[in-house]
Amino acid sequence: MPRGRRNANLLMGSKPKADMSPMIDLVFLILIFFMIASSAIRYKQDDNVAIPVAKNAAVPEMIEGRIIINVYADGTTYDEDSNPISLQQIELIMSRAKSNNDNTRLHLRADKGAKHAAVDKVIKAAGRGGVNDVIFSTYVTDK
Repeated sequence: MPRGRRNANLLMGSKPKADMSPMIDLVFLILIFFMIASSAIRYKQDDNVAIPVAKNAAVPEMIEGRIIINVYADGTTYDEDSNPISLQQIELIMSRAKSNNDNTRLHLRADKGAKHAAVDKVIKAAGRGGVNDVIFSTYVTDK
């Protein structure tokens, strides 16, 4: 029997096998691409604000639509970029943000030494701007 026919018979009787390694490589490449391309939503934290600890604190799930205001221990208010901000500016920022997004919320980062009156003024300014939903920054504890 000629040599070519014997190899053809062997090939006809065997089933084709798919090599999975290129598909696995492709899946890993796609996974790496999405890990690099996606960016985690983060917000700037002012190191001058000592965040209080709360026993029943919970991490809010929805991050978008937050306007961050920092209240220092001396009662002064600063925006997310650590620029001083007045109560009138807070009201204006909140009204503009509320007109663009109905889910706008005040993310209040008040120092644990800040007086309640200073925090209350910021909340009322945000309320005058149309934002009544407030998120208070606290550290979560296991206790």
